[in-house]
Order: sequence, then C-alpha cells, then structure tokens
Amino acid sequence: MKPDLITQTLRTYFKEKGKNLKVIQRYLRIHYHLIMDEKVLIKRAQNL
Repeated sequence: MKPDLITQTLRTYFKEKGKNLKVIQRYLRIHYHLIMDEKVLIKRAQNL
C-alpha cells in the first residue's frame, strides 16, 4: 500500500496514538475536507 494521506493518518492516530475511527473521520473531514466512510477506514486499517 502506498503511503498516502489516509494511510499516514491511520498509522499515526490509529496505531500509534490509539484513537478510534470516529475521531479519525472527523479529523480528515475538518482538516482535509475528505469525507470517508467508516467501512473504508476499517478496511484501510486492516491493511496496515
């Protein structure tokens, strides 16, 4: 998997800091105007 913005965010906040996916969704929506479905984030997190 290429290290893109979503992968880097998941690696930093989900794996290292232990944040849940709702917080990551809100972060991506506010800072980058990306609306991500929770199922997509779950799939991406499993691939890390």
